Amino acid sequence: MNRTIFPYDKSFYPPFPALPVVIQNSEIGVQTVVITALLDSGADGTMIPLPYLRDIQAPVLQETRIRSYWGEWRTVSMFLVDIRIDSLTLAGIFVVGDESGNDIVLGRNVLNKIRLELDGPANKTTLPSQ
Repeated sequence: MNRTIFPYDKSFYPPFPALPVVIQNSEIGVQTVVITALLDSGADGTMIPLPYLRDIQAPVLQETRIRSYWGEWRTVSMFLVDIRIDSLTLAGIFVVGDESGNDIVLGRNVLNKIRLELDGPANKTTLPSQ
């Protein structure tokens, strides 16, 4: 079985599980460079900073209200993108445009679509062949 191993992001303490991703707008064939995305199994959805979404001209689907982890409600825009992780492309993923953050956060709407192993003591994430 082929596996790809990615180190945790050690710029966080404790180190944070992360994967390199590419965000794509397949309708017009535009994509980002490879960007590190944090893995957050406690997040319902995926958040991507607005500058990345604007760069690829990701289509806005709707506005909706979400509740942050601090408990306050806010209105956000939902976008439709493809997310490439290693050799796997996840098409048609709904993401929230993050107007204040700098990190891509992959939530359960993405994590539940892939098989991965988090090895905290070794600070690595392993992706078996999908």
